[in-house]
Amino acid sequence: MSAAREVEKAMRDALIAHHALGALLGGNHIYDELPRGAKPPYVNFAGIETRDWSVMVEKAHEHFVSIEIATNERGRGLAQAIAHEIELALDNMPLPLAGHRLVNLRLVMWTIQRNRNTENFGGTLRFRAATEPL
Repeated sequence: MSAAREVEKAMRDALIAHHALGALLGGNHIYDELPRGAKPPYVNFAGIETRDWSVMVEKAHEHFVSIEIATNERGRGLAQAIAHEIELALDNMPLPLAGHRLVNLRLVMWTIQRNRNTENFGGTLRFRAATEPL
């Protein structure tokens, strides 16, 4: 399996296992493919960008993973709490990957903003994961 897919799968598994995040979401509403009619609050893996990160003769990749937050609240509090729990669950965690080694996983940035269509708050987190094949 590709390193990018393994990174996303391991990140999602870690988020599902993070009970404080599940409590904020009212269940394990953490999707790699957003179901039709999904109601907030939820977390969705929005995209992944993979780049070559090879050095000399060693093959490696860096992956930039975007995670979106949607809430059903007109205030920032829930979105900020969800972002905080995602950071606690993933930042610098040694996640297992099949066929690859995770060199590191770091939070690059996160934003919280109002959704203009619903007036509820949501957010986006961006992580960088560096991987090497086994």
